[in-house]
Amino acid sequence: MLASALILLLRCGLAVVFLYAGADKLRHWHESLDEVTSLGLPAPRLFAALTIVTQIVGGAMVITGIFAAFGAVALAGFTILATVLGHRFWLLRGQPARREFTAALEHVSIVSGLLLLAVSRGGL
Repeated sequence: MLASALILLLRCGLAVVFLYAGADKLRHWHESLDEVTSLGLPAPRLFAALTIVTQIVGGAMVITGIFAAFGAVALAGFTILATVLGHRFWLLRGQPARREFTAALEHVSIVSGLLLLAVSRGGL
């Protein structure tokens, strides 16, 4: 019983950032479109919508344990793509480069946790 509660708590810890970000992007739709546009992606409405759906549905899958491994892999793939597109530290110098590199490393840690969840078949 305690182990199940702990696993649920840890799954919530992995998913909370995605649920918050997805809900925030939905609430601030126009800012989400601006963010996607600034990345130079085509079809900003489509990419913003896909981002929101991936973050909310993937986060819910991880928390509930329903298809948690699939949700974790989807969120990991999204995070890798978002990191490459949004944290291009290799194009910067000085403090901005260090800040973006730190954010990229944080994303590597999140991806690792998500993939660990996925290979453990959704959190045991």
